[in-house]
Amino acid sequence: MAPRIKLFFREPEIDTNEPIVRGLAPVEGFEVEIVGSMKEADAWDSSFAARLLEFDSGPPRVSIPAFPNRKFRQSYIYVKTSAGIETPKDLAGKRIAVRGWANTAGVWARGALTHHHGVDLSGVRWVCRRRDETMFPEGAANIEHAVADPAGRLPTLDEMLLSGAVDAVIDADVPPSITRRDPRARRLFRDSMEEEKRYFRASGIFPISHLVTLRRDFVDRHPEAPLALLKAFRAARDLAFDAIEGSDPRVVVLSWARQLLDEQRALMGESYFSYEVARNRLPLEAMTRYAREQWITQRLIGVDELFDPSTLNDADD
Repeated sequence: MAPRIKLFFREPEIDTNEPIVRGLAPVEGFEVEIVGSMKEADAWDSSFAARLLEFDSGPPRVSIPAFPNRKFRQSYIYVKTSAGIETPKDLAGKRIAVRGWANTAGVWARGALTHHHGVDLSGVRWVCRRRDETMFPEGAANIEHAVADPAGRLPTLDEMLLSGAVDAVIDADVPPSITRRDPRARRLFRDSMEEEKRYFRASGIFPISHLVTLRRDFVDRHPEAPLALLKAFRAARDLAFDAIEGSDPRVVVLSWARQLLDEQRALMGESYFSYEVARNRLPLEAMTRYAREQWITQRLIGVDELFDPSTLNDADD
């Protein structure tokens, strides 16, 4: 009987994960069981920043270069319409709320604001909705945490924005005010797609949100697991592309999905969603650098330290 591998997905329904959940991309040599929490799992789609936050002090773990969630984050910076914010430089002196300091979307957005848009992070008042294990330096007076109401409830980022408690938010998701087109809120970049294209042209960075991670003790018992799992995630990703450009496309609500995919490849390259270390060293190094600059790690973590040796040089053909 094949050994069992227990997988947990933060986002089981996204196109790059769903084929594994549905059994369409099997993990060779293993019987897959989908479980409901990271605590139960042998492997999961880890938040990149959370992986770095716990790297030196948390449980022993090892990652593989499968990145099922990747998003540019300029379009996830939202401002209160009446706050007088038209450009990134206008964020100086403003209050910006984030889910938590070590939230991956926030790390990428702050890194882009600093290195691409010239924003001094120390000149912003940061409000974290939740606490994490980030070790802030003494004197980091521009970082505070949200206060719960008498019933112990914390306001959502969207509530903070609409109430005027903050001038802007950086979120991993699209706030309700934006999806319902509330005139009190908007994206910082009015044409966020063009802004993200400019960012990619200038930096070459396609941000990585999640990377697949395994428990070290499971890998010690099953050293073949990292590479087998990597190949399964590559197959799942290929099925996601096939849903757009295959002989029977399954994405039908977007009439020109194939043409948009061609445009993205023309800008970012044929292998822009590659699952290997070599083609992703630039965004991987950027994230480890941002994590160090933003106090999420106490040292600069080397990219190769993150991954199982069997996957480091495995090419995504």
